[in-house]
Amino acid sequence: MHIGKQIAKLNPKNCRFDIGSGGIPDLMPTDIAAALGMVDPGIGREVLCRVWWPAGAKMTAGQLREMVDVLLREEWARRESSMLDGLLAIASRGSRGQGTYATAHANRWPRLIIREHELPQLAPGYAKVRDAVLDELASAGLCQACGGRGTSVSPDGMGVYRTCAACDGVGHLRISDRGRAEMAGFSWKTFREGWSHVYDWLFQRCTDDLHQAERQFQHALT
Repeated sequence: MHIGKQIAKLNPKNCRFDIGSGGIPDLMPTDIAAALGMVDPGIGREVLCRVWWPAGAKMTAGQLREMVDVLLREEWARRESSMLDGLLAIASRGSRGQGTYATAHANRWPRLIIREHELPQLAPGYAKVRDAVLDELASAGLCQACGGRGTSVSPDGMGVYRTCAACDGVGHLRISDRGRAEMAGFSWKTFREGWSHVYDWLFQRCTDDLHQAERQFQHALT
């Protein structure tokens, strides 16, 4: 069974009294919850809940945002340290250190802290990227136009269903870089020149953590 269908058993259900229970299923919600508890705490488990158990994820939404913020701060600091190493390489080796500096400069992220009214503030772009990445992951790759159904209602108001033009009826659609810029609230130019590499890095890191959490969850069920 797909992992999404398994964890979906934790979501609220409609109660019906006109049919029997149909026997006891192989896996009860208590089994799913126990397996979820065996997954290492962290971004992977929280994103796993965000994708497949949104009702439960609401309780820890603030914790997930904070964990991602810490991850971004640590990676920004690592890249700034590489930038310092590049400057030291030029100072000590001259032109031979140009390659180290050029690589560090190309991988450098936008400024993390800004000053507003003389108080240090986290640059708002990082929060925009964080929220957009989590929203994209929560969509589980479903087409935003049709919600993954593959069909959409005709715009003439007649209630006729037709193949979704955005995904050609597949139901899944990778969000383009322009779509990501819109989700994060950036202009295309600003996103392309300053934030696309931040978005790509964070999306890949969260995806890797999610896949690790999925493997741990499946292992706990076996």
